[in-house]
Amino acid sequence: MPHQTRKNMKGLRSMLRRLVTAETRRFLRPAVIACLLCAAATHTLHAQQPDAPKDTTPAESADKVLANDRPVSDAWKRFSELPIWEDGLSEMSYYDATCVLYDKKRSYTRVHLMNRQFMSTIHYIKAMEDTPDPAPALKFVISEEIPTENYNYRFLTTAFLERPSLRPIKVSVTSQEWCGHTFKQLTWERRKEFAADKWSLDISCYSYFPDEGDRWFPHAGEAYIDAHECLFLFARAVVAAGGESHRMSLLKTLRSNHLPDPNPLDATLRADGNPRRVTVPMGSFDAQRVVLDWDGDETWFDVETAAPHRLLAFKAGDVEAKLKGVERRAYWDRSRPSKFYKTNQAP
Repeated sequence: MPHQTRKNMKGLRSMLRRLVTAETRRFLRPAVIACLLCAAATHTLHAQQPDAPKDTTPAESADKVLANDRPVSDAWKRFSELPIWEDGLSEMSYYDATCVLYDKKRSYTRVHLMNRQFMSTIHYIKAMEDTPDPAPALKFVISEEIPTENYNYRFLTTAFLERPSLRPIKVSVTSQEWCGHTFKQLTWERRKEFAADKWSLDISCYSYFPDEGDRWFPHAGEAYIDAHECLFLFARAVVAAGGESHRMSLLKTLRSNHLPDPNPLDATLRADGNPRRVTVPMGSFDAQRVVLDWDGDETWFDVETAAPHRLLAFKAGDVEAKLKGVERRAYWDRSRPSKFYKTNQAP
């Protein structure tokens, strides 16, 4: 199928998904929605002409552009511009963590992974060698497996942030436990079906649980909404920027096994007081406390003052964690085992 045809079909399907609102979807049969999507695709195929002009640049042909154009200071960019991110390895941080599940505090090992990545500006996926105009990004992953009495809870968070601005591109969170699973994804897009100068944050949610199901929450024209999951990098950027505060409209965490709250809150991330000595299982370090001022759960971060400004400890709602080890390695290379955990025993 020609590229232009695929692009037009994608655009029409995208428009149709927006016409079918989240509430409407609850009452429409899936077969009806499928028929509407097929009709849109058929119309596009008939409308496509063999001599249709081809777009000359990826930016002109894309239905959406990467990230958003919120201005940021040069100081704010320092963290993502650190030379260490260019070594081709992943920063792997291991935490002694606790959280509350079934009204009981649970202990587990929480893993943060971060490395550079290049993203497709059209499809919001990892760029390949032949991807036109790939955009530099930081990929941030949180892996959690939490034992309970009868089965384990698993959360996996993946966030992609544009370099050097740290503007969010895409964030997804999955939860799995024996009763069911959920998937939540945020994407920041500029969509032609709205207006060329307006941004949209899409929140897509898929849940097993009753009264939830599949939902879509659009924030058309609201450019500066941030994800709670990005705070772990934002806090490090505050310290790298010399204590520069970061004001934002912030969503509550997606980390749960139910649908998220789609309503953002006003928030400010700021340095609190002077640097101090902080002791964690990995050792003692000079650190800066960074706090989140908002109407949500108590949230703070202790960030190492020296580059690369490692996250030493934090509290985010009922999750608390202290750093016990860091290594830099290519975790995707099975020939290079971890120095922190034994082969076949990843936390």
